[in-house]
Amino acid sequence: MSALVVKHTSLWIVFGFFYLSGLEMALRLAIDGQQDPTLIKTLSLTFLFSLLVAHLIRKYEKMWPFLASVVISLTGIVGFGYYFTQRLTQYSFELGLGLCLSLPLATFLLGKIKLLQRNPDK
Repeated sequence: MSALVVKHTSLWIVFGFFYLSGLEMALRLAIDGQQDPTLIKTLSLTFLFSLLVAHLIRKYEKMWPFLASVVISLTGIVGFGYYFTQRLTQYSFELGLGLCLSLPLATFLLGKIKLLQRNPDK
């Protein structure tokens, strides 16, 4: 069991770096696409990217998709974005916090939608 946890966690950390790369591009597109960029608009536009990533997490991670999204989000944004590469340091703390919460929230919402599709009477 512990080897399985180490394997999954290692993959999630690597995916965190790739998540940061895609998120940086989505963040630039979200900010550049607005005439007057605001925090709410930027977070809502990057949430669409998080929904796409959450779909991939729910599709390929069968054991712990929500935990995977938390690890990927934290390692990608906090670990690689602020600590190791400092790529996200020019953005506000509020934006960073919103970005950290968006992937787990998107994964949770997609899980609830999938559950509702399986059991439409509930």
